[in-house]
Amino acid sequence: MRQPLTQPIESDLVTGVNVRDAIDSFARYLRARNLSPKTIETYCEASRQLADYLERMGMPQDIGAIRREHVQTWITDLLDRFKPATARNRFLGVQQLFRFLVDEDELKASPLAKVQPPKVPEDPPPILKDEDLKALLATCKGTDFEARRDTAIMRVFLDTGARLSEVADLGFGENAENPVDLVQGIAMVLGKGRRPRLLHLGAQTIRAIDRYLRVRSHHPKAHLPYLWLGHSGRLSDSGVAQMIRRRGEQAGIKGLHPHLFRHLFAHDWLQSGGGESDLLRLAGWKSRSMLERYGASAATERAIAAHARLARGDRL
Repeated sequence: MRQPLTQPIESDLVTGVNVRDAIDSFARYLRARNLSPKTIETYCEASRQLADYLERMGMPQDIGAIRREHVQTWITDLLDRFKPATARNRFLGVQQLFRFLVDEDELKASPLAKVQPPKVPEDPPPILKDEDLKALLATCKGTDFEARRDTAIMRVFLDTGARLSEVADLGFGENAENPVDLVQGIAMVLGKGRRPRLLHLGAQTIRAIDRYLRVRSHHPKAHLPYLWLGHSGRLSDSGVAQMIRRRGEQAGIKGLHPHLFRHLFAHDWLQSGGGESDLLRLAGWKSRSMLERYGASAATERAIAAHARLARGDRL
């Protein structure tokens, strides 16, 4: 008879290592690999959530006694409460934890070795229209600090399709990391995997940043090597996201978030005939599957437009 999940199952390798101690070692390993702080936090937070669930449900805490069924029960619980994409991200983080433990010879095999991550149904977000963007920029009209800053931030998103963390981490000044060069019209960002790349800035964006810098120079924290400043110092990732959401609400756009600009960038690039290889490089993607994911938001619209250009009947 199958043993209940709340009872430890005999293992050929029960190490005596508590899962929370394993997570601490995992975090040190990730930092030694020089992964981005955001990636480290994502993996470790997923692992901590699994540990919390195992403890709450009376399931094994020893890494050698954790079985596939335990993790799958946790994933099922996540799917009941969150979107499939969230459950998938948590699964992938925990998968990395167990791979680490196998590499460290703490486990002979990962309990997730033959488990597929949760499927995420294709549900692409809507593409922002020109009228949405005009309304959004209109909320930032003015000459005060926040108006000029918010205009510059949104134009950077529109021009580059960069990730939230990449835009938030832009620097300013001689000692800044990821600096913006308004003379060359480029910005250096550090993407996933800590891979650097250059982003092009259009004339309107350069002008917006320049106008922002003139009011930034009077900020009490103007000496900081960060481009975007808030009331008390650096404007964080969450600060940028909150600003985008607030401006979206003012423009009548519900649920606006920075990633919608990334979808828009990919759509516009493909719609105008841009090459997929160039888009991979500009967006900082390694996998071509990301093209399908981000290009899906308006794939039908692009297909119809292409069909209209190629329709044989109109040429006869």
